[in-house]
Amino acid sequence: MLADAEFGRLFQQWEADGTLENTILVLTSDHGEMFERGIEKHYHETLHQPVIQIPLLIFMPGQTQRQDIYTNTSNVDLLPTLLHLTGQPIPAWTEGGVLPPFSDQLTGTNRAVYAVEAKDSPQYGQINPASLMIVKDGYKLTYYTGWERQKDQDPLIELYAIEEDPEEMNNLAKELPDLRMALLQELLERAEQASRQAGSGQ
Repeated sequence: MLADAEFGRLFQQWEADGTLENTILVLTSDHGEMFERGIEKHYHETLHQPVIQIPLLIFMPGQTQRQDIYTNTSNVDLLPTLLHLTGQPIPAWTEGGVLPPFSDQLTGTNRAVYAVEAKDSPQYGQINPASLMIVKDGYKLTYYTGWERQKDQDPLIELYAIEEDPEEMNNLAKELPDLRMALLQELLERAEQASRQAGSGQ
């Protein structure tokens, strides 16, 4: 791919001029792309795995070996991780954690990871229209509400055992009502909290 080739050229230039000797290189993205399910599933509000799973590569000065990490991560982990790596204090308001292998802070935790797609973020009340997602304890719940193509319809809730069903083919929302409600409540409470924080500038 052209992007791979061009990044390779850039990397080689940095390697040649010594930039990488004292530079932490981070490669990531804001979202993925999804074409597997046709145009009907290729709206911006879709939060299937190909959309939310993004590259996250951290190359340290002098690094010579690759190390793969399988812990659930989020973009909010980048700030505390980079502060940690550069010896800077991590503010108390930071939401994320220091990523492995640089710390065991997130290893073995069952913390929730969130994603959201929305066009507006009111200070009070529910974000609408919106796509909200939570991944926790091996399950992924997605809540779609208020989009134009959902006009006059109830919110759509999808629940997947994401480790066993990474293609998200078996929606368990009706089969596991207790889990669905627990994850949905946690998700909506977190979304409302985020809206209040954004509205107040915190």
